[in-house]
Amino acid sequence: MSWTALGDAARFQTIQQDGARLRHDLQRLTSELSSGRQADLGRAVGGDFTAMADISRSLRLTETFSHSIRDAAIAADARQTVLARVEAEIDGFGTGILQAAKAGRLQDMVLAIADAPERLEQAVGALNTRVADVSLFSGNAPDRPALISGAAMLDALRPLVDAAATPADKIAAVEGWFLSAGGGYETTAWQGGTGPAAPAILGEGLQTEAAISALDPALRQVLAGLAIAALATEPPISGDQDEQQALISAATTRLRSGEEGLVRLQSHLGVAQARIEEARVTAEAARAGLQIEQTRMTEADPYRTATDLQAAQTRLETLYVLTARLSRLNLTEYLR
Repeated sequence: MSWTALGDAARFQTIQQDGARLRHDLQRLTSELSSGRQADLGRAVGGDFTAMADISRSLRLTETFSHSIRDAAIAADARQTVLARVEAEIDGFGTGILQAAKAGRLQDMVLAIADAPERLEQAVGALNTRVADVSLFSGNAPDRPALISGAAMLDALRPLVDAAATPADKIAAVEGWFLSAGGGYETTAWQGGTGPAAPAILGEGLQTEAAISALDPALRQVLAGLAIAALATEPPISGDQDEQQALISAATTRLRSGEEGLVRLQSHLGVAQARIEEARVTAEAARAGLQIEQTRMTEADPYRTATDLQAAQTRLETLYVLTARLSRLNLTEYLR
């Protein structure tokens, strides 16, 4: 074989390699122009992926915190709504029954407290609210309801009240059941966990206590007041005006104390909601900044890419023309 033949073979091989490279560049540049991102990230970052890895890690961490913040916000808003529902059950109720009791007419007192059992049931139902299959007021046992029903509480209280001789004893029995440590409320009514709910994680080293359990003294005061009022509607108490009036007065005192406690709880929860909202804004700003930096590192300049794409097309077309001309070489063309 002559040196000329070897030169032609080498030339054709070089042309094929150049064609393959140009077609690859054309495909890469087309992809970059359509997606706006560098196809070869290694070249884009100069072979150093450290900064990109740090950004990716920070984005994943920020996304995790964002999920936690969103869940905390939903739970806090739902708890605030529940507290408002409980407050609605006692708003004006205590004052109304106290006025009826002061008037001294049995019929007015009976009418004033007639719906006390329903109010107790509604308050307990509110405290058993679940959001996304999570019980809001059951401490560290979010899979369980916080309390037994209001009717079940009254069933547990009736034997204690019936056994008490005087109105004061009856009131003390109900108060002890609801408010005493280790009493019936904690051992029978409470269905939640043994500890408080976990704090809401808002960021690295940042958390807030946004959980409230049905063991809170303010909520127990409210339920105690409603229970006393509910028991006052039942015989034999409902047939004794003096005894009924004593229980109504005690119920009013408990409801007022509970209402003040509800305001405290709502205020505490409002502070937590503000911190959660602040963390949400901070997380969104951090994520936006990281995404901008990530885009800056990986995006393809559309003007430069379009110019390179056009140049690659021109070189490929030129190569095709050159290949076509070389392919027509023969002995006649060589001797001409």
